[in-house]
Amino acid sequence: MSYLDLPIPKRSEHLWRYTSWKRVHPTKVDTLPSITSATVSVNGLVISPNSTAVVTPDDDISRVFLAESNNQMHKVVINDDNNDLSIQINSEDDANSCHIHFDAKVSASVRISLTGNSKWFGLKITGELGQNVNLSYGIVNDMGDDTTILRCEDWQVSRDSTLEYGELSAGGERIKSDIRTYLSGVNSSLMQNIAVNCQATSVDDHHIEIHHLSGHSNSSLTVKSACADRSHAIGTGLLVIEEDCDKSDAGQVFKNLLLSERAKAESIPELEVLSDDVSAAHGAASSSVDPEQIHYLMARGFSREDATSEIVEGFLISSFAKIANQQTREFLINSLSNLLD
Repeated sequence: MSYLDLPIPKRSEHLWRYTSWKRVHPTKVDTLPSITSATVSVNGLVISPNSTAVVTPDDDISRVFLAESNNQMHKVVINDDNNDLSIQINSEDDANSCHIHFDAKVSASVRISLTGNSKWFGLKITGELGQNVNLSYGIVNDMGDDTTILRCEDWQVSRDSTLEYGELSAGGERIKSDIRTYLSGVNSSLMQNIAVNCQATSVDDHHIEIHHLSGHSNSSLTVKSACADRSHAIGTGLLVIEEDCDKSDAGQVFKNLLLSERAKAESIPELEVLSDDVSAAHGAASSSVDPEQIHYLMARGFSREDATSEIVEGFLISSFAKIANQQTREFLINSLSNLLD
């Protein structure tokens, strides 16, 4: 079904409860604009789209819209000669979008930076991990303060493979991210760590789905959000363990740090467990900055602003402490430190 034939999702739907489709559409919801591709550089070299995106019958409205408004796709094959990738996606037009598909045949490190000052930016990331592949993936959103961002990611993790996922979201005015991972093979694993830094009046809405489709699969999700001024962070997590997926182990945790009386954070973890012999857990917590920590740092020469910044940095950096790949870990930590500086 094409975009113009799809019904506009209602706010009662889980995915669109906090951010309506109208707010992230670049024009009017009953139109399908033609959107140009953002500039993509891999290890310093600009690359052109080399494939075409395909809409599948089960795609939702955001995925259909991204594919039909710009069907150009960058397909990146990760092999022995191409296993350390630094990718920059730059968007400067009124509206740009980009679709990158990763075909990971060997273990690798992939680091993506999002930059630019577009009014609207759409991003689609898809990836398939072959058997016995360990992919360390880091993405940093450093878009302009006035940008609306629509992002969809879909990952397929095969038998004996691991996706190590790290994200820093710090740019944009309104961000809607829909990230889905499918653990389709025995001994497939996901370790997902997301840090969100909200400023001014920004709204950052993360929807994360993890689907266990095989037994003996493992997943871990941690989302940490720091909210200042009148910003608003939303995190919804859907963890699904299908039937006949015994011996699966899954957990998700949401933590929010509120830096202003007007800041808001909402965390909604959900579990759908259809197998008996599994371990599944979830949790969520929100708090303000501990006054004793502020006092401790100010007593040692920090201003109140610098003390708060140090606490925020420590809170968010801890999201990336467990990332095993050194290049990915340093990419995320350095990006966060530069941002806060």
